[in-house]
Amino acid sequence: MNLVLPRISDEQPPIWMPVDNELHAAIASLSLGGAERIILDWSARAHPKWKVHLIVLRDRKTEWPVPPFVRVTRLHGKQIIEQLRQIGKAITTSKNPVCLAHLLKKEERDALAESGAHIIPVLHNAKDGWPEDISSLCGSLNIITVSDACAKDLVDSGWEGNVSVIRHIPRRRNLNPGARQFFRTAWNIPNDAAVIGMIGAVKNQKNYSFALRVLKALHKERDAYLVIVGGPVANHGHSLWQDLVEEIHQLDLRHRVSLPGFIPNAACCLPAFDAVMNTSKFEGLSIATLEALMGGLPVVATRVGGQGEIGHEGLALISEDAPEKEWMLALIKSLGSKPAIPSWANFPAYRLWTLAQLAYPNATSRKVLFVTANLNSGGAQRSLVNLAKSRIGLSFEILVCGNSTSPDFYRILKANGAKVTRAGDIWDTFSFAETIVAKVSQENFRTVCFWNVDAKIKLLTAKSLAFTDTAIVDVSPGDSLFDEMCETKEFQKLIAFSQKEYYARLNRFILKYAGPHPHECESKTMIIPNGVPIPSRVKTDYAIHGVPRIVVNGRIAPAKFTLEIIAAIRLVWLKIPDAQLHFFGAAEYFHDDYARKVLSETNTELNKRIFFYGPHFEVIKQLPDFDVCVVLGKNQGCPNALLEALSVGLPAIGNDDGGTSEQLIHEKTGLLIKECNPEELARSLIRAITDRDLMTKLGMNGCNHVRHSFSMQQMLEKYTNILEIVNI
Repeated sequence: MNLVLPRISDEQPPIWMPVDNELHAAIASLSLGGAERIILDWSARAHPKWKVHLIVLRDRKTEWPVPPFVRVTRLHGKQIIEQLRQIGKAITTSKNPVCLAHLLKKEERDALAESGAHIIPVLHNAKDGWPEDISSLCGSLNIITVSDACAKDLVDSGWEGNVSVIRHIPRRRNLNPGARQFFRTAWNIPNDAAVIGMIGAVKNQKNYSFALRVLKALHKERDAYLVIVGGPVANHGHSLWQDLVEEIHQLDLRHRVSLPGFIPNAACCLPAFDAVMNTSKFEGLSIATLEALMGGLPVVATRVGGQGEIGHEGLALISEDAPEKEWMLALIKSLGSKPAIPSWANFPAYRLWTLAQLAYPNATSRKVLFVTANLNSGGAQRSLVNLAKSRIGLSFEILVCGNSTSPDFYRILKANGAKVTRAGDIWDTFSFAETIVAKVSQENFRTVCFWNVDAKIKLLTAKSLAFTDTAIVDVSPGDSLFDEMCETKEFQKLIAFSQKEYYARLNRFILKYAGPHPHECESKTMIIPNGVPIPSRVKTDYAIHGVPRIVVNGRIAPAKFTLEIIAAIRLVWLKIPDAQLHFFGAAEYFHDDYARKVLSETNTELNKRIFFYGPHFEVIKQLPDFDVCVVLGKNQGCPNALLEALSVGLPAIGNDDGGTSEQLIHEKTGLLIKECNPEELARSLIRAITDRDLMTKLGMNGCNHVRHSFSMQQMLEKYTNILEIVNI
């Protein structure tokens, strides 16, 4: 039995790599703040796939450590603007002219951009924490914010340009349980006391004065201590520090409050805390809050900025104007609780920063990049190959997100001069998206056409290309893809890009049949069914010579109802014992158990009345030799296997799913069954084998129907017209 997996070509398409994989980011300093944490976390985690170049404008006495493999350019003296101009020239000449500007002033950003570098300002705080007025952002094409709240502040202030949200989730630390005893001893805090931790620089934003009053109220109810991990920043920070110390004494809390100052890896202190408090007056998205939740600690925080955007049971949000008592009660409730580690704790948010670095406005071109999940022997892939063979009047390339490639398809594509590359061997959503975005920008593709692509890859790519004028076309088989998109709701939340935003970003949404579609795409939706070439040989003789031969053209999989077809043939044998069943197609590699069951069910009849041939690239040439074809499927678009059978005049039976009913008009161009149960299929098969007059009519009508409505020429013309339009 030739029940085989899809073949992978010995000659795989080459893996495409960016020409220059160095990414640029500029930051005001590396002082001990949250924005600096974000950029260094990204720099460290991008290695080794991506090289990072950091431009640091000012030195600080106390800084976060920089990973040794990160290239750092430090500016010195009074000639910072001129130095930035020179750096901007160097960035412009690289293959990746994008530079994210963290906490830079307008004149500093303008100096970088003077030679043509694409500078994207990053806002790390809510409006109250902006270093400059919104007018300073004029001239920027795009802006990144760290939360939806920051983005809303931006829009509410009058910003009309592009804005993208990247919520940075820091690296989850492996916390040392022994740290609890170590730090409590160092801070002279009893083991059984309730310890409230706060992490952040001493500045007005953090509202430590209010936190002291909360501790005062809490201490009346519990044996409680407060630890503030953080120190003064900038020149005014030292006066704030002195004010804080004085207030501690005034409230008689000098034995209840510890001020250890800055600790490079503040998260290592978390085991010493019982809860974390964040009394900030404004926030973008607090790294300290996220790290505490990932450390399994409850957090009581002000309901400001992006604090509530990544929800979790361990986070209690308090109104900004709530009194000390409300905070005290929330802390008492949180003490002793052990919230679960958030589901988002290991989400690689840092890779969103890489994606933001890779996309930049491209010049006008006519190039189209087709992105497909694989190039195996499926119907969707066959349609793409047919499109490539036609040599439509556009320059295009195929990028494969995976390594499942039919050697036949790849051979044909090469022979027809179609360039094919791969995004990588290992399944990684972010890697695929990074490759797509980098390729689009570096090789100047005007249009990206998704051709059966994972929903997460589409979301990431569309989010990243939102800053560009790259056209995006989504070719979807039907409503199953809408379901897949809906199943990514949590992922959409984490990347801050919804399916509604995705559909709004599309230039065209193409369906394989007239079915349901997102209402956001109402004006963009077009129907382009698959097309098949006119075969050189068609069926002309509908008399059965010898034994009746039934053919199934499709992969061995639950979605193709292989076991139901086998059960149906056993019912057929009760009346027509010599009928044969012939399968063309490969077994799906991720359904091994199903394939084994198929083998078990057919063991006694193998190569007697049931035959398996594996995948055959040109099975259409053999179809006229059979008497009836069966094509069943779940979540079908416009099944190519059915079109091929009809094109040669072979009577066909299919189930009413997706676009099948547009091909099989019941008792006119074929037989359509409602349910894929063995009994109903067996009745249709018996009818097909015994009623030659009906089958002759269906075969001839089916052949004419395909030539009239599903020709290759029609499909090519429609795709050519659409791609021409979106390329303008």
